[in-house]
Amino acid sequence: MSTILKVDDLTKDYPVRGSDRVVHAVKGVSFELKRGETLGIVGESGCGKSTTARMLVRLEEATGGRILLGDQDITAASRRELRDVRRRIQMVFQDPYASLNPRQPVGRMLDEVLKVHRLAEGAQGRQERVRELLSMVGLPATYASRYPHEMSGGQRQRIGIARALAVEPEILILDEPVSALDVSVQAEVMNLLTGLRDRLGLSYVFISHDLGMVRHISDRIAVMYLGRIVEWGPWQTVSDEPLHPYTQALQAAVPIADPDAEAHREVAPLRGEIPDPANPPLGCDFSPRCPLVQPVCRETEPELLELLPRHLAACHVAAGRRTERVSS
Repeated sequence: MSTILKVDDLTKDYPVRGSDRVVHAVKGVSFELKRGETLGIVGESGCGKSTTARMLVRLEEATGGRILLGDQDITAASRRELRDVRRRIQMVFQDPYASLNPRQPVGRMLDEVLKVHRLAEGAQGRQERVRELLSMVGLPATYASRYPHEMSGGQRQRIGIARALAVEPEILILDEPVSALDVSVQAEVMNLLTGLRDRLGLSYVFISHDLGMVRHISDRIAVMYLGRIVEWGPWQTVSDEPLHPYTQALQAAVPIADPDAEAHREVAPLRGEIPDPANPPLGCDFSPRCPLVQPVCRETEPELLELLPRHLAACHVAAGRRTERVSS
């Protein structure tokens, strides 16, 4: 598969008002997205995953690094060029109610997108396209006359997906798209997203704090902690053989479907809190919370290294174990 999106050493800093300190929200993130692939980005709140998502569509300006959409550098695109960029890459937000205009019925919202981007001929053509978009997300044509407050959370999120699809994008950035929904509705929306990806040949960047949800839809997974990617690889190897202690903790927190096994499972919760991004620890960012911490972890920042085929991790302990395994 060809690469459709490439992120190279992306950074985002926020100055702290009234001081000379800087919050390093995203620190040197790099990854590639293949055409038709879903990349899952997972991590706790505050790890920088949503900031990364917003930079991918230029809702946040990067402090450094590049975002290449094909051969085009999005970070250097002019306002006029951004109009074409945003036809190719769209975002679905976490809160469907906050991202929809409460004063407009659904049909008018979608019609406005089609009119601005000149994607259908005449009012009749736009109406037909609105009905088609609603059908694509599993809603009847009558929903065109409804307002956001007249719909459930799952229905509103379907409208958010329809609005993103209206411009016929190549990539969807999905920022926690089901976390605000009831558990009973989450599976429906996830199945909808999977079906649309396969039917339309879309590429996804799927962002979540839930490793179980991410592995359900992703081809590859990137685990972020305090602004950095600490593990990266195919979903199955990251799930079955997590190398970084932080990924292992996320994996341990995923419930098991068997009630008896879940009841007898011992899960050691992570100790402590995420460090202050304006004052990160020396060495490995995870060292203050890591159950496997070694002296080197508090002195030297680990590199993101390939420790298994196509499976990378930034961990001194994991790298040491891999070296011992190879030597023996």
